[in-house]
Amino acid sequence: MIKKLLALLLALCLMSGGLTLVALAADGDGDLILIFEENFEEYQKDVNVSSTLMPNFFINDANSIGDGYIKVQEAASGNLYLQSHVFTQVYSATPIVGAYEFSLDVLECQGKAQSGIFIRAPKTNAAYYEADGHPDTSVCQAGLFLYAHGNDLGVNVKTYDENASGTAYLQNNTVTFPLPAGASYPYTLRVVDTASEISVFVNGTLICRVTFADPGQVYGSHESEGKFFGSAKLFDAEDKELASYASPLLSSDGAYIGWTTRTANMSVDNITVKAEAAYQTVLTINKLPTKVTEKNMEDAKEIAEAARELYDSLPEDKKALVINFGKLTKAEDAISAIENATEAPTDAPTEPPTEVPTEPTTEPVTEAPTEEITEAPSTEDTANGSNTIEPEVRIIEDSLAIWILIAIMTVAVLGAAAYITVKTRK
Repeated sequence: MIKKLLALLLALCLMSGGLTLVALAADGDGDLILIFEENFEEYQKDVNVSSTLMPNFFINDANSIGDGYIKVQEAASGNLYLQSHVFTQVYSATPIVGAYEFSLDVLECQGKAQSGIFIRAPKTNAAYYEADGHPDTSVCQAGLFLYAHGNDLGVNVKTYDENASGTAYLQNNTVTFPLPAGASYPYTLRVVDTASEISVFVNGTLICRVTFADPGQVYGSHESEGKFFGSAKLFDAEDKELASYASPLLSSDGAYIGWTTRTANMSVDNITVKAEAAYQTVLTINKLPTKVTEKNMEDAKEIAEAARELYDSLPEDKKALVINFGKLTKAEDAISAIENATEAPTDAPTEPPTEVPTEPTTEPVTEAPTEEITEAPSTEDTANGSNTIEPEVRIIEDSLAIWILIAIMTVAVLGAAAYITVKTRK
């Protein structure tokens, strides 16, 4: 018995240990799902961005001013990459919710403040490549703007300042970090955003961290919209605090990520985006049509079922991240309404047969008695001895009987006469 108890305790320990390992794994990068990936190796030089996988996740906008374009280009080594030229912006079509990771290889980034990568940007009413107003030579309304130029990396935390001299009420706050030893173009820039802090890496080496707090703040007039974090701090790789910011333009509603150029070139490659399952749910819901109709109902139903399964599998504290959940419920209601409407006609035909006979039966009933009346008296009157048909029957019967009697009498008379004659001759 003691041995059995010991074995049970050992099994429980192993199980608890296994659960601990699973929990530890879940707290790591294993939580993030690969959402998007593109390396441009399957294309040819001068292929437009619209013919790549980029539109599956990003909005790709090249302004015709200055012959702007976003195309696949080829290096002397034969490597294919994506180049943004002059007035361009590339940004996530759907803001990212929850934690995420954004990685890309930077091959070239010109123009200092005229091009770069933006992180946790708000939605803006102006293009990201437009000047932010302070100073006029800098671009983008993003809260965190990374200038990936030469041998250093500029980290710009933009803040709202109603007293700023610029027209957009924004202030640029840039701290420059040297690249790790041996790093130069091309290098891999990777950003990890936990929804409470952003870590920036170059070739796997931590460059800096930006922490933020106090979400839900609304600032005054500027080119961006939504809610923001109220404070932020910048730390170097050794965790030394370098700066503290009030009213950073870091979106707390959701994160737009991407890059932009203004009268400059920027070349990138090997783009990947990872995010939480909640964001995968958001993207799935976004695939639903704006309006569900009979024509698209089957496809909409398939998407809605997939989205519902993803949503229901989320932990309760993550379901709030599904910012477009209302679109799912609206689509589900529309699908149910269409299904109920299409089922109704199949039930309707079963009712008319019960109603249709009721109308015809009322007409035959009025005619049936007239037909039965003409026939019924022939049976009923015969039984009752009425004077309608029976006199003819009696006349026919009586005359027949009389003729029979006459015939019998005639035969009898003739027979008697013959007998008398025979007797007389003898």
